[in-house]
This record gives sequence, C-alpha cells and structure tokens, in this order.
Amino acid sequence: MADLIPAWAGGLPADAPPRPGTPEYDAYVKQREHPQGDTARGPDPATSPSASAIH
Repeated sequence: MADLIPAWAGGLPADAPPRPGTPEYDAYVKQREHPQGDTARGPDPATSPSASAIH
C-alpha cells in the first residue's frame, strides 16, 4: 500500500530503485554491475573542447 503514496505526500520518488526480490530488481542490479559504455575514465583530453584552448 505504501508504494501507492505519491512522492509529494511522502511516498517513494519516481527514480527510486525497485524493491529487492522482484524481477525488476534483478535487472537493475545487472545494469549497475555492467553499465553501458565506459564512463569511468571520463572525457578524452585530446577531444575535449579545452584541449585547444590557450592557457
């Protein structure tokens, strides 16, 4: 019942992760373990807009 309370009334926010034990939670955990793309390295300094800036 608490899942049906709107966020403005103190319920879960729209971006809250799914509850453990559900198929949606298993997919959520797999996505967090193996994110798409390689964002851990950060931007490539050679292609960065500030790479050609004069400092």
